[in-house]
Amino acid sequence: MSERGFDRSDLQRVMRSKGIEIEAEEKKEKPKSPGRQVRNILLTVVACVYFVVLFFGKYFIPADSDILLSLDVFSGAEHPIRLIRIVSLAILTLSVSAILRFFIGRMADNSSITKRTGRAMIELFANFVKYTAFIVLIFLVLSALGVNTTELLAGLGILSLILGLGVTSLIEDVVAGIFIIAERLYDVGDIVVVDDFRGTIVSIGIRSTQIEDDGGDILVLRNSNIESLINMTNRASYAICDIPVARAEPFEHVEEVIQNAHLEKLSEQYPEIEKGPYYLGLSEITESGLQIITFVAVCEENSKYWIQRTINREVKLLFERNNIKLGEEPEDEG
Repeated sequence: MSERGFDRSDLQRVMRSKGIEIEAEEKKEKPKSPGRQVRNILLTVVACVYFVVLFFGKYFIPADSDILLSLDVFSGAEHPIRLIRIVSLAILTLSVSAILRFFIGRMADNSSITKRTGRAMIELFANFVKYTAFIVLIFLVLSALGVNTTELLAGLGILSLILGLGVTSLIEDVVAGIFIIAERLYDVGDIVVVDDFRGTIVSIGIRSTQIEDDGGDILVLRNSNIESLINMTNRASYAICDIPVARAEPFEHVEEVIQNAHLEKLSEQYPEIEKGPYYLGLSEITESGLQIITFVAVCEENSKYWIQRTINREVKLLFERNNIKLGEEPEDEG
């Protein structure tokens, strides 16, 4: 059955008429993985311990101790313990970055601020803070290891010029890959649509991304070539079914059968259906008189087509039990 035009507002009207609360289904936050939560907790604990020792360590550690002087990046120690100094620089830099991004996030949640500046500008500033912190940390660590960062910057300028002349496309792919991974635009296992290709992300490399469709075909894209992509994983999907009813069938009788069937109860039998299926009404009357009626159900993207087949089956069985004939296009004369 082909899908015709579907307006989400139609679904919302049906849900309101049935007294069903309309939630923000268009975009669902991806739950944080347990590993990521544990990592965040550990990093927070480490940062808290660091600052406690830094500010109160003088009460139980000698003030001229190499450990305390190495922890304090502003102590001016001539020969700090390098490992402790590097850890201290990392914690301090990343903590400042995290605090700044926390407040920037609160700004993004403030509607009066976003109305003036735009949410995209605030998010861009947050990303700028994050990447700047990493770059600063790299140079601070190199400096702590005794590297002359001034000469390094000059050398990088010459090197970037040479590379830019010969491997521009490679650099573009690598940089795009870094941004994709850092910003988590999509992840392995996500269902995405690129142009007309729909599939599941199976690999994210530093140069390319691989997407596999339902037939097992794999599309390999250079990261720098991914200009537009729809991530279907983080949003509610809709299984849309268009059912043709024979023109001889009284439409009032068809609607009465559908209403008495209470198809919404199918969600109890099929837990993959989050809401619905709902009857949206008469979508089209063809030139031959076919009456096209539409049903829709809210579901996860990866079960969308299975739910479509299920609804088609249940509606067909319902019509067969009530002697309602489905429509067929007339054969060409001649």
